Amino acid sequence: MDVEDYITLFLSLWIIASALAVKSVDVFLTLTLIGLLITLEVGGLFLSKEQKENLQPLIEILLLVFAVIVVKKVYEVLSG
Repeated sequence: MDVEDYITLFLSLWIIASALAVKSVDVFLTLTLIGLLITLEVGGLFLSKEQKENLQPLIEILLLVFAVIVVKKVYEVLSG
């Protein structure tokens, strides 16, 4: 197995463990975003430019979802 396989394995295990550990979709999506960001940062040296570019749209979508989650939680706190 080369490094790219280990990175894929880590990301897969991270997502599966997150799905099994939490009951909320919001928390699952946040943990998935964290896993992707960790994978991109730590494994970035071992990923090709094409692979990094393939991860970027998914990260951007999850960042948008995370922003919506944060706005929703702030609204819940402010509305009482």
